[in-house]
Amino acid sequence: MSKILVVDDEPLIVEMIEDNLKSEDYTVTKAYSGEEALSLVESDPPDLILLDLMLPGMDGYEVCRQLQRDARFNHIPIIMLTAKSAVTDRVTGYERGADDYITKPFEADELLIRVRAQIRYRYHEDRSALTGLPGNEAVKVAIEERTSSPDEEWSIIYVDIEHFTAYNEAYSFTDGDELIRQAGTCLKQAVHEQGQPEDFVGHIGGDDFVILTTPDYSQQITDRATALFNVVAPELFNAADRARGYFSFLNHAGEQVEVPLTELSFDVVDNLPDEEIE
Repeated sequence: MSKILVVDDEPLIVEMIEDNLKSEDYTVTKAYSGEEALSLVESDPPDLILLDLMLPGMDGYEVCRQLQRDARFNHIPIIMLTAKSAVTDRVTGYERGADDYITKPFEADELLIRVRAQIRYRYHEDRSALTGLPGNEAVKVAIEERTSSPDEEWSIIYVDIEHFTAYNEAYSFTDGDELIRQAGTCLKQAVHEQGQPEDFVGHIGGDDFVILTTPDYSQQITDRATALFNVVAPELFNAADRARGYFSFLNHAGEQVEVPLTELSFDVVDNLPDEEIE
């Protein structure tokens, strides 16, 4: 489940927020100063930060500013918590990098709604422009959520395109992009036809994909994806290469290399006991 860092110098407020978040199964880490918050983000980056504005020493504005300047952490959404309600204070917060604002005192329901909205927005915002599939950050969140319960069976299917780099060398990066698009379409269709409504397909980047399902569906999904890809992929080769069943190119050493036509490769990881794996 998503991990949230709560930053406030008032222990009672931190405890109240922690209880509400844990009731929704969020993982909570806590900091009581701006300096401690930055240290925790550095060592254990959260998925979202609830940040009090009026902190002793380094205030919430400065914490926001420092996080926004760091490329490793400037994607983390920040919800400001403050007793101030003036428009100028809100504007300053947004200018420093806050994504939302909650004025104290607040209702627990309002807090949870805003937290869910920010996490959902981050999840949907992270999509591959090439395939339209959820991207790397969304994949991480989905894997964490799927594997967090010890009582639920899961399968993670890592997918890539065999001989993709060679294909780019022999054809072009534009053709390579089309091959990736077709692979993504095949995976989506395979999961739709052979998987479950809650199954997940993500595009990590390049020719790497992830499917999240359960062990009893993984084989039929990979079989269907293979069949679909084996129909569309040959159409992305010229007629001569299709007829030969391989393609060739000059490598960086100037040698002519013959390579089989591309295909999907699958690596399945699940939490079945060893004796249940065939």
